[in-house]
Order: sequence, then structure tokens, then C-alpha cells
Amino acid sequence: MNLSDLLTGLKEKGLKLTPQRQQILRVLLAAEQPLSAKELGMLVNRRFPNVGLGTVYRTLDTLKQLGLVNETVFPGGGRRYELCREHRHHLVCLGCGRAVAFPFCPADCLAKIAAANPDFDVRGHSFAVFGYCGKCRKAQA
Repeated sequence: MNLSDLLTGLKEKGLKLTPQRQQILRVLLAAEQPLSAKELGMLVNRRFPNVGLGTVYRTLDTLKQLGLVNETVFPGGGRRYELCREHRHHLVCLGCGRAVAFPFCPADCLAKIAAANPDFDVRGHSFAVFGYCGKCRKAQA
């Protein structure tokens, strides 16, 4: 996935390719881990200092609706966002908020869910494991 492909997809869906949207996509493409809206906004502000957090949230909502962005929701209400690339799941630190992808899918859990709910048509899923990374555990000790 590259910026040109994303912009073409947005244009085909009738969305304006504003410089702010393009910068938000650039930042998401360059991100090595999921970002909070605030982190995303700070990175976008390096190039566009007048882009407000409301613009970032509205753009993320639009990209989520189009299936271009995944959202990981923390138990306390925090959220992190990343572009939909390959199918991924995350280990999420409740201390620092860092999210690390892990390379497998809990397919056995999905099979059990499908077997227990045969009338439910599963169209997608997300999976996050919440805990504390080694750095945050050491800080708590």
C-alpha cells in the first residue's frame, strides 16, 4: 500500500484530497505502530500547524468507515489507529500505550465463536491483549 493507491481510492469514493487528509495518510503510512489521535495530530502539525484535533478525528472516522484504518480501543477508553495493511493483532501496554503487532490470528477462538453462534455472520474481527510491557513493569516495581 502506498500513498498514491490510498489517494486514488479516496478520489474514487468521491472524497476531496485535501492537503490535510494527504498528510494524515502520509503520517499513518510512515508509522511503525498504531498512533493515538493526539500523536497523529502532533505529527501532522509539523507540516500543517493549523490542523486541529477535530480534523484529525473526522478524518480518522472517515477512513474507518471506508475500511482503510483500524482502531484499537483500550479498556479505559483510549484509542489507537493504524492503516489496514495485512491482518494484525496487538499486544497493548496499559502503561505507556505502545502497541506491538503479533504475527498470528487466534483462529481457534473464531472457530469456537462461529460454532456457538451459527446464525451470526462474522465479517471481521480484531484482537488485542492488554497488559504491561517490560519497561512499564520495571517502572512500577
